Amino acid sequence: MIPKIKKLNLSNQLITIIIELIETGQWEVGLKLPNEIELASSFNVSRNIMRESMKVLEKFGILSSKTGIGTYVSENALANIHNMQFFEQLKSNSTVEDLLETRLILEPELAYYATLRSTDEEIEELISILESDAKKHEVTAFFHDDDFDFHFKLAKFSRNLLCENIIHSILDQLKSSDYGKINMYVEQKVKEESINEHEYLIDAMRKRDPLLAREIMHKHIFSRISVINSSYNTNMILSKNIEKNRLKKAKTNK
Repeated sequence: MIPKIKKLNLSNQLITIIIELIETGQWEVGLKLPNEIELASSFNVSRNIMRESMKVLEKFGILSSKTGIGTYVSENALANIHNMQFFEQLKSNSTVEDLLETRLILEPELAYYATLRSTDEEIEELISILESDAKKHEVTAFFHDDDFDFHFKLAKFSRNLLCENIIHSILDQLKSSDYGKINMYVEQKVKEESINEHEYLIDAMRKRDPLLAREIMHKHIFSRISVINSSYNTNMILSKNIEKNRLKKAKTNK
């Protein structure tokens, strides 16, 4: 029997309950699910909440939707549940340093395979994103998430779904972290170099040179780590000096 759930964080609760149904074998691999209206009624939630939850589960390959046929529990549902739990752990426990180091490990290889596997049309799509980013750079301060769409797409064009999902999780986490607060105030030269590195990468992809693409991406991510570490250390020194002056002033006023 499907349990009713309370109307608090409905989507997350619903996802958790569906995962439990699959893990306990109540929903077996390959099972065809009732339609959206019936499911929403069974779980006592709205159709929007039902649809939102199912989209998340489909994204991770836990459910599989077949147009005109229906939605099934995926053949790889149990393995993909573990992947999803890994992403949640990554999201909740990782530091900015860990996330950037993971990017350094993964993204050069994704650039390598994207160079081999992307179509000419997909490379043109990257060019359009880069042109948009460059315009933002001219008008605004080129905030920290302006180039994330570029990296999202590059991961997608590698044709490795698992690595693509990992990169999505990492970049989403960086968006909501202190990464942006540090990165917003880097020097103008550093921002321009970031755009140039994207241009060099696209040029390597056009030439279908995966080794060069890998090298450029490694340099790009490593540069970001160096900038963040430098900014972080500078901020730490400034914070210590401010605190030192505050204590000195407080002592003088006694």
